[in-house]
Amino acid sequence: MGSWRWKLRRLMAMSPREVALRAARLLHDRLAPLPQALPTETWQRWYPHVHPDTILEQLAHRLPLHPEVLPESERAHLLVEADALLLGKWRLFGYEVHLDNPPHWHRNYLLGKDWTDAPARRLDYRRIDIAGGVKYVWELSRHQPLLRLAQAYALTGEACYAETCLRWWLDWLERNPRGWGIHWTSALEHAIRIFAGCYVLRLLAAKQPLPLPSGERIGVRGLLGSILQHGEYVERHLSPGSSANNHLIGEAAALAFAGSLLPDSPLTRRWRQKGYAILEREALRQFYPDGVNAEQAFGYLPFVWEFYLHAYRLQPIPDAVAERLRKSIEFVRNVMDASGYVPQVGDEDDGTVVPLWSTHANRYRVVGRALAHLLHCEPPPALDPADDALCLWLFSETPPAGSRLTESRLYPEGGYAVLHKGPWQVLFDAGPLGLGSLAAHGHADALSVWASLDGKPLLIDAGTYAYHEDPEWRNHFRSTRAHNTLTLDNREQSEILGPFLWGRRARSGFLAYDLQQHTVEGFTDAYLPDHIMRRVHLKDTQLLITDTIEWDAAHSAQWHWHFHPDWQVEPTADGWRITDGTRICLLRVEGLPPDIQAHLYRGDEQTKLGWYSPRFGHKIPCTTLRIVLPVPDEVNMVRWEFAIPFDFTFCPSMVQFP
Repeated sequence: MGSWRWKLRRLMAMSPREVALRAARLLHDRLAPLPQALPTETWQRWYPHVHPDTILEQLAHRLPLHPEVLPESERAHLLVEADALLLGKWRLFGYEVHLDNPPHWHRNYLLGKDWTDAPARRLDYRRIDIAGGVKYVWELSRHQPLLRLAQAYALTGEACYAETCLRWWLDWLERNPRGWGIHWTSALEHAIRIFAGCYVLRLLAAKQPLPLPSGERIGVRGLLGSILQHGEYVERHLSPGSSANNHLIGEAAALAFAGSLLPDSPLTRRWRQKGYAILEREALRQFYPDGVNAEQAFGYLPFVWEFYLHAYRLQPIPDAVAERLRKSIEFVRNVMDASGYVPQVGDEDDGTVVPLWSTHANRYRVVGRALAHLLHCEPPPALDPADDALCLWLFSETPPAGSRLTESRLYPEGGYAVLHKGPWQVLFDAGPLGLGSLAAHGHADALSVWASLDGKPLLIDAGTYAYHEDPEWRNHFRSTRAHNTLTLDNREQSEILGPFLWGRRARSGFLAYDLQQHTVEGFTDAYLPDHIMRRVHLKDTQLLITDTIEWDAAHSAQWHWHFHPDWQVEPTADGWRITDGTRICLLRVEGLPPDIQAHLYRGDEQTKLGWYSPRFGHKIPCTTLRIVLPVPDEVNMVRWEFAIPFDFTFCPSMVQFP
């Protein structure tokens, strides 16, 4: 990632204004760096006459929490997770690891490797040769384990939780002084720690006094001062220009949040003004009027929702911002299937901000329901008691039951169509690659189709799996062939230039639609001078997909269909039989010659086909059907029919909930 070629490509994605801004920022950091002060000294610099106990009392008033209303099941889940932490057991992206006491904060616990202990300005967090992907080190220092321990203390009053929480936090401050180490290289990570720090203090302060270790030098002033230091860093390093995606929303939300909670001063007034102004502007830029997020990455929706939820819990929300967020919740209610599954369109890294809920909750539902409560709109349905945990903690109320939106709709700005008919629910993509000049979190998925049958995902997105730490798999999972669409001559629709950087981009759009007839048609110019169109139609119990190719220069076509791991696919005399043991679907194709090349892949390491990433860092085998038309000849229209056998009847009891 440090190569001159990547740096040149990255520079070319910036505007002249952004280049000048970054150069000025670099010069400013060199000539006038932030003071190398202890957190206690930072607190004294800004608030020499404010006693920290006053702040803790104000936190209880400004940041109310309601542990007493949690259902017993959720309370029990949280305490199990907190007790595991006391034993050093923690789950890192779903993998159980054993932490030291206190943890080694620079360690990738999956690999057992540590980041270099050096000034932050000398570290390139994109490097993977030191301790693997940096996310595996950053995750622990988002302070979410501290949050869980603080919750357990608020729920039980048992000192062991608070003592461990504070000892770990103080150790983090000791080993990560301002400007030192890998944790001082990302403004977004600082922003998340601001939220975590404020909520941890609020939870611990519920029972006074704080059980600080005896002889501790830093104390409450140091804890508050560390939040100030994080805010100062964020304000200086707001994501500019081409990087202004969900990172900027998170950074602005942290300034607004801290500026609203800490004592009034010129500093906090500036943070409030700047933070809320950016949040309002970015809501209108990063959410289309139809509710689709411009990053074209569904997995980042609940992450961004959290930032808006916590920031506007403290201040009235502007009407324009509220409307965009309501539309985004409505969009998710429309694409969510009956099992609660949301197609994994674009990147997803399971990011959270203040996960007050247990691991039994679903991010879309638990955050969406709390945000809907704030916005006074219809929430997504709750499919588990944990899905209401965040709303109960923040507002002491349970939202309405909620519902899915089960009508066919077009999202013209975002570039999606959602079709509902009978047992089928289908999502069709004819939208842009992603946001801004990077399109960092978009995938090459133009004209892709995702489908659920009888409330269960059938045609899926392969997922994300990796970021910096595994370039080959990173490129595969966002490639065209990792999606339910077609390629010509095995070429990518858009040009991959780096893990979060695209070059030439496909342009896609809608050609026609008739939602009453559950029909939509789109195009992409990915392979000019060849043209591709795709028509998707729900007819009775059939999903019909028709691909039209206007040939010019290409010499072959390839189709890939990716099936959820629960489904088995086997060839038949006239197509393929797809079943999960209860449901059955038959796939037939028309318009292709008999000598096509058709192969089924399952967990193939060589081709990388037949893999599904259900969450960041994980991949499991699934079935991928690859069909190759080596010589186009006269073929210009191919029709795919996913049909339910005439003698098979679905019933609502078949729908399985997670």
